Amino acid sequence: MVVITAAPGQEATPTRIVGGGVPPTATSTVTPTFTPTYTLTPTPTLTPTFTSTPTPSFTPTSTPTPTPGLITLTPVPTLPEEPLSLATVEAGLQPTAGWSCGDFPCEDDVEGFLQRISVPEGFRLSYAGRLPGQPRSITYGPDGRLYATVITDGAQAGAIVALDEVAGAVEVLADNLIAPEGLAFRPGTDILYFTARTDSLAGGALFSLQPGDPPRLLRDDLPCCYSIVSGQPNGIAFGPDGYLYLAAGALTDHSEASPTLPELYETPGRWEGAVLRLPPDGSAVEVVASGFHNPIDLAFTGDGQLYVTDTGLLIGVGDRLMRLVEGAHHGWPYWRERGCLECPVIPPDLTPIPDLVTLPGESRPRGLIAYQGGQFPPEYRDNLFVALWNGVEGAQRILRVRLLPGRPPQTAAFMTGLIRPADVAVAPDGSLVVADFIYGNLWRAEYTGG
Repeated sequence: MVVITAAPGQEATPTRIVGGGVPPTATSTVTPTFTPTYTLTPTPTLTPTFTSTPTPSFTPTSTPTPTPGLITLTPVPTLPEEPLSLATVEAGLQPTAGWSCGDFPCEDDVEGFLQRISVPEGFRLSYAGRLPGQPRSITYGPDGRLYATVITDGAQAGAIVALDEVAGAVEVLADNLIAPEGLAFRPGTDILYFTARTDSLAGGALFSLQPGDPPRLLRDDLPCCYSIVSGQPNGIAFGPDGYLYLAAGALTDHSEASPTLPELYETPGRWEGAVLRLPPDGSAVEVVASGFHNPIDLAFTGDGQLYVTDTGLLIGVGDRLMRLVEGAHHGWPYWRERGCLECPVIPPDLTPIPDLVTLPGESRPRGLIAYQGGQFPPEYRDNLFVALWNGVEGAQRILRVRLLPGRPPQTAAFMTGLIRPADVAVAPDGSLVVADFIYGNLWRAEYTGG
């Protein structure tokens, strides 16, 4: 059962629009080269090639007929906060100086990283492998392998890969993709879904990928693109209702209008800055909730609640973790109270959903997972783990968020000393695996007790 709370008096109406269009076939002049850096430096003139020959329509072998249950997501009431009481001591903070390559160990210095990265008392850190590129999202497949979207040229060109951690072997499942981002397996199948673009600055797309086949284009009309690295279809997750939920970024920073228009503010498009719901064949798009800036990832807890990481404005405000309420508005772009003097004034008849957790400015939250494994102690069940990507105080870590019924969530650093953590996943054995964007390293935390 999916539990998303519909806002009073509001009901989403599905809009059936099937994406058309064919991805560009122009030959790229870019030779993808992975050069790890501490900051992502996009090249605006990049013209990557999309050669995976997707089919513009998807005909499933069996017609999916999931029955959506309303996701009832109710804002957590603000009650007096209790002292943090976690079963384990949170991860300590490590100094950012004195390492072999500046603030961090060098690329191949695994032992240096194992000393640098901290996990809480009672947990053990180990090296889980390396991906051939800079990971954006990771997930485990039904075959036990770790699947990832990776950037292979430091900007937009990317691929879908699968890593066998035991053998250390990597298989490239699809390449020559443009800005691949979120990915998820449809439950009970070996069909992998992922988001990307069909052009460098256009064509927000959703694909499916079955073993042995090229990617199939399900839609190419999703919101895209604010820049070459943001404002596109991002994370995806399948809900208990069998539907696919997708985070779509906004196409402006603070709803600013184009200089050529007389209006001061631009009205966001119907699907942008929103969480969308689609049947597995992609034949319809429905807005579940709006008012997000650049939602990156989604996670369902065991009770069907949906949570979302949302990245803030260029001025650094608005990074947050949200508990989604169906049919409700979640605040963006009405962020004057956050310090955005150029943002529009909140309408008098609008009551936005408050943040569940307001994160440090410019922390750039990315990957999100709800812990459903059995390897950690019971009090970790349904805890959220958030990857805080950016190199600012309070970030470069995995944040643990413990949800408490009727009370504000408790937060604690779970893994610190990372460079640019991009995503987090629960392995089949219940351990927690983190992907670091810069070198493509994977780090595993497992509970040892004590």
